[in-house]
Amino acid sequence: MRETLKKVVFDRLPGTREEFRALLEEKIATPEGAAAMLVMALAVAAKDREAGFGCLCDACAEPPDRVTFDALVPEGPELEEIASSYVHVDPEAGTFSVTVKLTDEKALKRRMKTVYVGCSATGSYRPLTLASKPPRHVAKRFGFKNGYYEDPWLAAEYPSMVLPVTAKN
Repeated sequence: MRETLKKVVFDRLPGTREEFRALLEEKIATPEGAAAMLVMALAVAAKDREAGFGCLCDACAEPPDRVTFDALVPEGPELEEIASSYVHVDPEAGTFSVTVKLTDEKALKRRMKTVYVGCSATGSYRPLTLASKPPRHVAKRFGFKNGYYEDPWLAAEYPSMVLPVTAKN
């Protein structure tokens, strides 16, 4: 199986849902960008749970309801630790990045793809399943004007992304 590592770089972390949506429009054109946006949604939720819920709803093909979000996504320091384990900070460049491993494995369902997000705390990659959506879907749902040449991607299945991580030494 062929594997490719992609690094998605951000010049800032989104602090609000509006900032998140601006980045979402730009990044969901690629699977690695969509995976990184799920990480950004977790980072927002770690700082502001309500805004993070909205961001996670935006990053997902099928937005979770509030009960599912509250049951699946931990709160407080645990979520901060999980989110920060996916984001690499480069203080010299002033950038933030998320590493995503792409493979050529065949998807079990049409228009789906599994990618693997690097987790520094565990030293491994965690799976994230994405769904490809037609450009008209995201244009209608979000009002995005971006003329996508390929179908944009949104998160579909992400339970392993919110599993606890080991304490950093």
